[in-house]
Amino acid sequence: MRPDARSRRAPEGGLNLPVIARPVGLLLGVLAAAMVLTAGVGVVMGSPEGAGHMGISAALVGAVAFVLAAVLGRGAENMPLDRRSALVIVTVAWVALGLLGGLPFMVGAAFGPADAIFEATSGFTTTGATILPEINERLNPALHFWRMLSHWLGGMGIVVLFVAVFPALGVGGKHLFRGEVPGPRSKGLSPRIRETSSVLWRVYLLLTLVEIVLLATLGRLPLFDAVTHALSTMGTGGFSTLNGSIGEYSTMPEVNGLAIDLIITAFMVIAGMNFSLFYEAVRKGGEGLRVILRHTETQVYIGIVVMATVLIGLSIRGDVGSLPAALRYSSFQVAAIISTTGFGTADFEQWPTFAKMVLLSLYFTGGCAGSTAGGLKLIRVIILVKLIWVEMQRSFRPHLVLPVRVGNQAIRPPVLVEIMAFMGLYALTIAAGAALVALIDRVDGTTALMASLACVANVGPGLGMVGPTDNFGFFSGASKLILSVCMILGRLEFLTVLALFAPGFRRS
Repeated sequence: MRPDARSRRAPEGGLNLPVIARPVGLLLGVLAAAMVLTAGVGVVMGSPEGAGHMGISAALVGAVAFVLAAVLGRGAENMPLDRRSALVIVTVAWVALGLLGGLPFMVGAAFGPADAIFEATSGFTTTGATILPEINERLNPALHFWRMLSHWLGGMGIVVLFVAVFPALGVGGKHLFRGEVPGPRSKGLSPRIRETSSVLWRVYLLLTLVEIVLLATLGRLPLFDAVTHALSTMGTGGFSTLNGSIGEYSTMPEVNGLAIDLIITAFMVIAGMNFSLFYEAVRKGGEGLRVILRHTETQVYIGIVVMATVLIGLSIRGDVGSLPAALRYSSFQVAAIISTTGFGTADFEQWPTFAKMVLLSLYFTGGCAGSTAGGLKLIRVIILVKLIWVEMQRSFRPHLVLPVRVGNQAIRPPVLVEIMAFMGLYALTIAAGAALVALIDRVDGTTALMASLACVANVGPGLGMVGPTDNFGFFSGASKLILSVCMILGRLEFLTVLALFAPGFRRS
């Protein structure tokens, strides 16, 4: 081993600063590059002032990236990246995205620190909650694009992009990949993590480009609107350039509102599906569609979308005037909530109680594991239901040996324990977030609970004072920071972050 690497070896049981600093610095370099790209968009869109603000932000982030990667991270390329370090890197990187990703809002729109952190964290975690009551009046084109780009980068995962771009990570890339990709591990993912990351991003980019073309042609959207809303859709984020979200397009005669609704609905459903299946579909070629449709989680996911659409459509038919209109609104909102995108074409808070109850259940299921969606992930719900069924059988047949199966695969007991622990953490985090927000801001119970749930599930809109036509701007700075933490915990699925605080973490 070279002397400089040996001298920088971590103390026994400790963490190695260069090993952590260098990847975080390189990740922030990607963030700075994204800001430079956004500055270019500002120039093209005739917003030189917005471009200048993005350039200033890029310079500041680039300076931090240089210090971390080149100064504090010097020599890290000769040191192994283990699982513990990867957990720290992923967590620190996502916190840094919220802190430094908020700089453009502070520089270009005079946001306060808490507002900027909330908006940036909401963007990168694909939550889509905003503090802005009037979006068009407050943001220039560069900031509009930055909000949407943060969704798109955070959707597939900026760490996954990083693993695809930097092959020198070697085996350490596997630990970073597993620390960020949500949901139970998918067997379809290749052991060659860089190859997997690269394929996932290529599929992601291709789907985004297809949506842009469809929105611009069939939907007759201006190119900027088509690009920004495609970025937001595929990232399952929900930010929009319009105060009234996607529903506002239905009031514009120059665009095709129906086509826009149908296109975005379809791509929200796609974005909520398991991207490892798309990876497998690419590998299988002609059999690709069969690979996707025969997967148990996909079948249940599509079944829930169809059933919820029909149930809500029948429930709201009398309110909207016709069944086709009811199915149009219900299908859009079902896709928006189950994929945790959070777009809106209607104020569903005014819908009948039954319709709201169906939508509320979708907050908890979320999309498929390995998708860009948030929530519990549907595969966990499927396994939980099957586990309950098995335990019911055992209650009157105690000697029965009946494994929990999903498809042809038996679920091992450690996985069942992990899923139960995850669901417990999920419920506790929602309750804790709601309690803290209610204590600090004295809001009503519905608002506190739905704000916490919407942030943990990375959905965005909720009910009460954070409904689909409202915003989070009225919360205090402390509550916004608490909800930002809820977003990160939900995006990284708790254990990645909470493992850092386990008593044996530094000694393991």
